[in-house]
Amino acid sequence: MDKLREETVERILGDFLTLVPILNKKLLRENELYKLDDLYPSHVQILLLLAKTKQLTMSEISREIHVINSNLTPLVDKLIKLGYLKRQPSKKDRRVVHISLTANGKKQVEKHKQYAVAYLKEQFDAIEDDKLEKLEAHLKGINEIFDAFI
Repeated sequence: MDKLREETVERILGDFLTLVPILNKKLLRENELYKLDDLYPSHVQILLLLAKTKQLTMSEISREIHVINSNLTPLVDKLIKLGYLKRQPSKKDRRVVHISLTANGKKQVEKHKQYAVAYLKEQFDAIEDDKLEKLEAHLKGINEIFDAFI
């Protein structure tokens, strides 16, 4: 990597590392954004993950949301007890158990998405129109760049 490119990458990383905590603290406040009935943010993350992937094993869920299996079990158990998830033994290997959303779980995911959109819209109401247009253009560009290599 040539020196100019290296300096550019370092500046981008510095800006990125500054931006992430600001987004988390001011816009994407986990306790607000992932609020759903009596569920913790980790519960909502599990529901959203399974809505996207259909079914996963406990180990796969653990890897995706960065929670160790021993901490994941009570989270999944609560979601099963509430009727949002179900366990299904694998047809290929009896030792493997798949976790997936129930119809009730899918309703909860939709409920969360509606809440999250309303919450974020409220946050964005404070942004002036011209800045909102700039933000949209920049985010579109960022997504295009990241889509190419992620």
